[in-house]
Amino acid sequence: MTWILEGKRVRATYLVDMPLTGVVLESRVKYGGAVQHRIKLDVPLAMRWRTEPADILLVDDDKIMEILLD
Repeated sequence: MTWILEGKRVRATYLVDMPLTGVVLESRVKYGGAVQHRIKLDVPLAMRWRTEPADILLVDDDKIMEILLD
């Protein structure tokens, strides 16, 4: 399996327990070798520390739970 998930629909968690689904816009290797993905969310995620819901999030590779079939 490749670490590049660009264009794939995924199910993941954000922070501790916020579930999300969306399409990976970009996959990159962070400083230190960990992989991170920029995900365009299907449904914007409201967070108490932001005034507007987030529609794009950065998610580490170990938080990707499933690659969904189109």
